[in-house]
Amino acid sequence: MQITLKILEKTELAEFWKLKFGQAPFPYMSKIFISKYYIYTQQEKFLGGLSNNCKKQLDKLIAKYEKDKEINANDIKKAKATLLPTGTVLIREFKGKKYEIKVLENGYEYGGKIYKSLSAVANIITGTRWNGKIFFGVKINDKK
Repeated sequence: MQITLKILEKTELAEFWKLKFGQAPFPYMSKIFISKYYIYTQQEKFLGGLSNNCKKQLDKLIAKYEKDKEINANDIKKAKATLLPTGTVLIREFKGKKYEIKVLENGYEYGGKIYKSLSAVANIITGTRWNGKIFFGVKINDKK
């Protein structure tokens, strides 16, 4: 398949921007910036947008920023590290019984039911309150 790219003039890009946002771009926006945004929207249309995991990571970072008014490299590492890929199966043995939990796009499947958090699943299994990430071994409790 051959793809032909047309080099758009700034006026054409401005029209695209106006259609997308209902107003002309700010005068200080460069042609390169508007072009890159236009290319991203085309890629998004044909290849799909951000993954749900990426959206969750961004949501965590936004919440952190709203709370603390800053984000640092450790916050980014934490946001990336706390998400499990969809389809992952977690296996945990507890009191001699094996439990399997499947990671879904918007939750966790256990026993034919969907739960919003790993903690909810851990609480069902143990009958007590647990940090689900620690219970299933996806987070190390490093508090001293």
